[in-house]
Amino acid sequence: MELKLNTAGKVKSIEIAGKFDIESTEEFESIFSKVIEPNPPLVAIEMSRLDYIDSSGIGSLIKSLNVLKNKKGKLILVGMKPMIQNVFKLAKLDMFFEILSNVDFKNKYVDEDDDSDIDDLLRKS
Repeated sequence: MELKLNTAGKVKSIEIAGKFDIESTEEFESIFSKVIEPNPPLVAIEMSRLDYIDSSGIGSLIKSLNVLKNKKGKLILVGMKPMIQNVFKLAKLDMFFEILSNVDFKNKYVDEDDDSDIDDLLRKS
């Protein structure tokens, strides 16, 4: 798994690439806890380069969602590949997570006047 941190305005983003499985949950949770230290209102998990997720990866995302909700923040999953989005739908996790395409996320949450490098945040697959 490869992780990359990005910021666009008030949105903190963690880009996940490769496989998100039991071997990578500790690294993800460590980075996630550092990202939410300053209490950001919005954290996006950019998943367009994620090829595989297992139950431990999903569990880590659920844990992150709950931690952020307790801090009055919001976690959004962005740019999922169809096969991964199907896993979330089959498990009915789409009822708990806000799942958006890159374009919908940009339109809803990213200020067009922001000078941040939005290409890093919203890289298309």
